[in-house]
Amino acid sequence: MQEDRTVRQGGAAFIWQWGVGVGAVLGLIQLVISLFITSGLLRIILDLLLWLIAFFVIGLFAARHTGRVKTGTLAGLVTGLSSGLIAGIFGIYQLMTNSSQITQALNQAAQKAQQQGQNISSSQFQTIATVGIIIGLIVTLAVELGLGAGIGALGGLVGRRQVRPVGSTSEAPTL
Repeated sequence: MQEDRTVRQGGAAFIWQWGVGVGAVLGLIQLVISLFITSGLLRIILDLLLWLIAFFVIGLFAARHTGRVKTGTLAGLVTGLSSGLIAGIFGIYQLMTNSSQITQALNQAAQKAQQQGQNISSSQFQTIATVGIIIGLIVTLAVELGLGAGIGALGGLVGRRQVRPVGSTSEAPTL
């Protein structure tokens, strides 16, 4: 007797539907955390734990659905992409809504630097801050993509082992 492990169709549909859905929920949870938790280290730890759990679980379910680790990897990648985009859009929104406070803080920093003998203007300070923020958003998205793919693959490895056999077929010996 040989077990027949079935691979269900619709892996791409599962990846996009569940990956984007879980990523959107993950992104919204990250937004809520960022609004209520002001401690940078605590927020980073909570975000990282959420990412790891969500990417592993989506990879596990995706691989259970199709029986392939690749599906778990791609589902984790899409989840990371969608949650990273939501976090990036929220970050840009926060910058736009708080631009006067940010500009004021940058002007104060430029004045303090000039008092210490450094020759830097407030517009240069703003340019440096803008470039730094953009690089930070890109790095965050890259980390979410990488973790999504990697942890999704780990979940896929576990999920692939949990694919339930549909039935068994008997092989009759031929003469």
